Amino acid sequence: MTLRTRLVLVLSGLLALGMALSVGATFGALQDWRQDQNDEVLAAVAGQLREDLVARGSDGRLALPHEADQLTGVWRASAEQGDLPSFFQIRSRDGQVRQTSDFGVRPDLPRTLPSGLWPQRGTADDPAGGSLHSVPGDGDGDWLLHSSQLPDGMLLVGMRTTVADELMHRTGVVAATSAVAALLAVTLLSWRAVRGGLRPLESIAATAAAIGDGDLTRRIPADGPRTEVGRLGLALNAMLGQIESAFDERRRAEERLRRFVADASHELRTPVATIRGYAELFRRGASNRPDDLAQAMARIESEARRMGSLVEELLLLARLDQGLPLALAPVDLGMLAAEAVDDARVLAPSRPLLLETASADGPVLVRGDADRLRQVLANLLSNVRQHTPDGTEAWVRVGVRDGQAVIEVADSGPGLDEEQAQHVFERFFRVDPSRTRAQAPGDSPEEGSGLGLAIVAAVAQAHGGGAEVDATPGKGAVFRVRLPLGHPGQA
Repeated sequence: MTLRTRLVLVLSGLLALGMALSVGATFGALQDWRQDQNDEVLAAVAGQLREDLVARGSDGRLALPHEADQLTGVWRASAEQGDLPSFFQIRSRDGQVRQTSDFGVRPDLPRTLPSGLWPQRGTADDPAGGSLHSVPGDGDGDWLLHSSQLPDGMLLVGMRTTVADELMHRTGVVAATSAVAALLAVTLLSWRAVRGGLRPLESIAATAAAIGDGDLTRRIPADGPRTEVGRLGLALNAMLGQIESAFDERRRAEERLRRFVADASHELRTPVATIRGYAELFRRGASNRPDDLAQAMARIESEARRMGSLVEELLLLARLDQGLPLALAPVDLGMLAAEAVDDARVLAPSRPLLLETASADGPVLVRGDADRLRQVLANLLSNVRQHTPDGTEAWVRVGVRDGQAVIEVADSGPGLDEEQAQHVFERFFRVDPSRTRAQAPGDSPEEGSGLGLAIVAAVAQAHGGGAEVDATPGKGAVFRVRLPLGHPGQA
């Protein structure tokens, strides 16, 4: 059974119970009023008639008004309808009939009055001992019979219950019809109201089914925060947004992993093929030719270093991706920059390289891993050597900007276009369209790996900072690393 059906049935059941109690209470009150009203009429008529009979003494007899009297006709008409008493009878002490007067109809009473219809024993408050009894009629309505004591017998006064029975019957029909009509109307209205109120739940179910089929972009129509269903929809939409973001991130991570594996395999394939080729050359007789043997060993050693460097860089990126903790300690970026510049000048003596460490507050300190930050500077300077002509000027600046420590490596080389600047920190991305390039026997293993700037960005992010580039084609490039400032007293 659906929730909608249960709600409508519960509402209809409660309404039916309430209406039954209300109609029952109304019927009971009406029946009680009817009983009191008839009792008062019969008691009043019987009391007046008893007083007349007692006043006459032993000669007291019942006498109906004269037929020609106008009031007699009125009384007769009312009595026939059941509005007034129409039966009068005097019985002896033993219940035998002594005299009867009526307006044409009378109840079917036995010759000897049953003890159940006798009046009560008289009391100080009610010496007549009047009592009211119900007597079955002949099909035209029942009778109400009032019995009271006389000095030498008992007096019976009766009236038909036709009017009262008709009132109760009509009241019952009207009450039942109204109750059924109201119950049907309320049931239909409640069905429509519940259906409208639960329609958002149907939207939620349809949305959940669509999401289950793979459509993560579906959302529940907003119903506002004023209703429980509306708040549920808002909460589910927020949850669905997080789920979609998580799935998108997972998809992007899988794509990055596939691309990373493909690029790594591609980069490793070249040195492996080179080593295999020179090993094959050695097997074919290069060992007997000293010049060829020396060249083969040099190339094998060079490619092995290149593979080793590439594997180390891949392992470093993997550790950074996993969020492994760094060896954090206070680091003076000015000192690291000076060391990196000295090393770069040894590798390229002919290249103009300037160092600027202007800071009004003294040394620029950060909490970081000195080895990893040293590698950041080395990779940035290596990038300058690889992608700018010999003799191109470069600058290394260390300072504080906007509450952060900043390392900048700038050059006046050919620069980058907008598309290249967007991808320059991606793994295995090269400005040179070729995926590989020829290497001379003495080339450094770091050349052509395509991981240097990716490591810069990953190390910066691991330290809570970031890496960015300002590039203008033909006017050089500025690589910038931002790191949170540390304090000298921090351990």
